[in-house]
Amino acid sequence: GRIEGSNTDGFGFLENLRAGAPGWRPESGPAVLLGAGGAARAIAAALLDAGCPRLTLVNRTPARAEALARALGGPVSVADRPALEDAALLVNTTSLGMAGHPPLELDLSPLPAGAVVADIVYVPLETGLLASARARGLRAVDGLGMLLHQARPGFSAWFGVEPVVDQELRDFVAADIPRR
Repeated sequence: GRIEGSNTDGFGFLENLRAGAPGWRPESGPAVLLGAGGAARAIAAALLDAGCPRLTLVNRTPARAEALARALGGPVSVADRPALEDAALLVNTTSLGMAGHPPLELDLSPLPAGAVVADIVYVPLETGLLASARARGLRAVDGLGMLLHQARPGFSAWFGVEPVVDQELRDFVAADIPRR
């Protein structure tokens, strides 16, 4: 027998980013990733595999970010605070901003005008981080699309059908979120 496993978080994140920020490309510039948990690990690996030239990890527990940086290898660094001046992408993978958790308070003014801000939180859909990004005129991508896109490979493997993630599905799932 054989046991096989996979993680679809990275795939879901990249697909959501491509859909939510048309024209975004992984190689367009450095990324800053907040968090160092399981989702952060998958997203960081996916960004690097897709061609992200440099990734900076920021986590409240620096040792955890350093361990993740060592595991990833490549152009990955760890910082105490997010340096956003040349970031093409800022990603929140922490629980900050999620319903029932404190908000993520971060000054986005250093981000370049073309930067993309992504938050994997989907309850609420519009986090304070995303609202701040939109207020600055930045492209902001919520976490619902990641949830939907990461389910595609598993659904396809089980049922032999490639599900379509479109606005109708987003609206259906978004309408159900408050009941959960």
